[in-house]
Amino acid sequence: MGINKINNIDLPQSTTAPATTTPSLSLAGGTFGSITATITKSGGGSYTNPNYSAVATLADGTVTVTDANVDRVLESDSSHLSGTLRLNDTHASTAQRTLTVKAQEFEDSKQSAAATATYTPVGVQNKYIRIRGVDSAGSNSSNRLAFVDIRFYDAAGQGGTVYPTTNLTSNTSETGIVVSQGHLYSGGYDSFKACDSSASTMAWLLLASAANNWWQIEFEDGTYGTKPIILSMKIITNQYIDAEYIKITGSNNADHSSATDYGTFIVAQSSTINIG
Repeated sequence: MGINKINNIDLPQSTTAPATTTPSLSLAGGTFGSITATITKSGGGSYTNPNYSAVATLADGTVTVTDANVDRVLESDSSHLSGTLRLNDTHASTAQRTLTVKAQEFEDSKQSAAATATYTPVGVQNKYIRIRGVDSAGSNSSNRLAFVDIRFYDAAGQGGTVYPTTNLTSNTSETGIVVSQGHLYSGGYDSFKACDSSASTMAWLLLASAANNWWQIEFEDGTYGTKPIILSMKIITNQYIDAEYIKITGSNNADHSSATDYGTFIVAQSSTINIG
């Protein structure tokens, strides 16, 4: 259908017919509501280099992610948007969502028919949960991590039981929980500093390499024969974080082999990031 206005401002109208070719849509992810949408312009289409509108809704029409909160990704040469969208659905409902995507070209006042796909947020249940610094493509990055606080919750929306259940005073001060990181710059910035509930301390991975730029929590077998199902997280960053993205992975192996990728998330300096 044609687009006549944006924010109640008239747009130049094109005499060409609206783009009717529906793009194909595939989704990956779902953990913590983190979704990557891959869009392919099918059948050639009548549009080039489009933007995409996207909205996620429950069956009753409740919007769980607005178009304004969907992140667009540029092509590698930064010339135009790619066919990749990322969204973090933090709505408390655990029901299935429908993501609706349309291709748009404002200069021609054209919009495609809607493509839809569904997803359902799920939780993480692993012995080891790791937070790694990555780039926009999800590849390992040496851009340093700096975490003031990290908390894991067994309910959506940062609710339910929080892990660790205490403010840590060492990496092993709480029975059944061990925190660690791939690189230690200084004892003053050790792993537990991200779980001591102090705004003046942090776990800081200065000088980490791409291979060892990670922070991790372990749920030990003796205490946690059944691992908690983590449905949300809260991460508070320090101004010294250089990483713009983090990836969350889980594994039941100490070397983190056969790890499951639970999604890539945008982070920023001195920010609180609520996931799930």
